Amino acid sequence: MLVDKTLARQAAWTSQVAQSDCTDKIIVQNLAVTVNAGTDVWGRKKKQRALVSVTVTLGNHFSSASSTDTVDESTVHYGTLSKAIQTRIQDDILDWMNTPDLSISLAGIVRTAAGSAPIFAIETDVCYLKGSMFGDGVGHQASIITHSGVYSNVLYLKNVRVPCLIGVNSNERLQKQPVVVNLWVDCVPASRVDDYTALETALVQIVSATAYETLESLLAFVVQELSVKFFTREEDQGAYIRLRMEKPMAVPFADAPAVEITRPVRSV
Repeated sequence: MLVDKTLARQAAWTSQVAQSDCTDKIIVQNLAVTVNAGTDVWGRKKKQRALVSVTVTLGNHFSSASSTDTVDESTVHYGTLSKAIQTRIQDDILDWMNTPDLSISLAGIVRTAAGSAPIFAIETDVCYLKGSMFGDGVGHQASIITHSGVYSNVLYLKNVRVPCLIGVNSNERLQKQPVVVNLWVDCVPASRVDDYTALETALVQIVSATAYETLESLLAFVVQELSVKFFTREEDQGAYIRLRMEKPMAVPFADAPAVEITRPVRSV
């Protein structure tokens, strides 16, 4: 198996950025757009609504912009950046593209909109609100350090609600209760990013059929089952599954207790 030495886990990528002297960032959060990318909840290649977020880490402090109270070449105009994203990726002449290509396109838009401003790193997040049947959305986070080419790739499922039999108390053994699942696949191969619908289906089927007493056991079982039933390709080896589960009905005076684990995808 070939290993991409420039692909890093998200935590390692974030650490590299944190260890640099580059601390000034320009951020656009949850920009609503319509994109001809990814697939809808039925797996169809058609236009859909998305929320796009972009974080630009500058190569230098924006000292001249702050000292003159102007938007100059030391920074990136977030209004110009937002308009450039909306104009470019909503262009009707664009053919359908997969989600990794959309993320690459967004990074290119950032470079163009930044002009001569020095860029150290670019982070993009594309969230399809209707890409999930049982959750609040699915998405792809892509991050790159521009001078070294070190990048991270994360696929995520957000707040997937699944009823299952879970709990140690006698009343909890009488009826299924909802668990809220958040799943991140770190170092995901680009070829698997648009498999989010199939991944959610596998996740729901696995969780709903269980009857564990503890979230700890349930989490470990689900990761194992995903490795056996979904992440079966050679290219999947090297990815990491981060899985978080909440029981919103378990503690009356808390939103929810939660347990989280991270495990490598292992061939079985």
